[in-house]
Amino acid sequence: MRSLPLDNDIIVSFRKGSPDALQSLLKLFYGPLCLFAERLLTDSAAAEDIVGESFVKLWNKRTDFESLQNLKAFMYITVRNACLNQLKQAKRDSLSKKQLAYLTGEKEEFILNEMIRAEVLKEIMQEINNLPEQCRKVLKMGYLEGMKNQEIAGLLNISVHTVKNQKARAIQLLKIRLRDRDLMSLLLLCSFLRSTSDHCQNLPLPA
Repeated sequence: MRSLPLDNDIIVSFRKGSPDALQSLLKLFYGPLCLFAERLLTDSAAAEDIVGESFVKLWNKRTDFESLQNLKAFMYITVRNACLNQLKQAKRDSLSKKQLAYLTGEKEEFILNEMIRAEVLKEIMQEINNLPEQCRKVLKMGYLEGMKNQEIAGLLNISVHTVKNQKARAIQLLKIRLRDRDLMSLLLLCSFLRSTSDHCQNLPLPA
């Protein structure tokens, strides 16, 4: 977890207009904010546009923030409002059930759930990036890029059997690393893998 002194250093530098501080904030928040916006809009390009515009607003108001938590709250609220405005402009009969829930009485609970989901998925992606190189490549190609085992084997010049073993190893390592985290981390890992794998049914959840 990021230490408080370092958080304060980022905020102080950001308030002074430091490009490096802005880059640090992009690394911290861009990914989860895009996930959050995409869940609301089901449109990755529109989500990225909204998050990018929100960072411009953040930069223009940089002297207003006293803490990283205040800044984070501002970014989620700004992205939420921009998504809501975009959804309101769409025809209601073209909206999904999830989007309609956001526009009706359940929107506050829905938005909170999506914020939490985005933050936990960020942790999962960080753990994926920390996997051994071949495990990481195979997992990303298989689950993020949707490639088949045969395609992965051909590109990496390894056997299909090795691809399957590396996938299994990657999932086992993630399970171990997430074991001491909250239940949502494991549930979201399962959700992340479910569409293309049956490995999730073998992941024991904490008691």
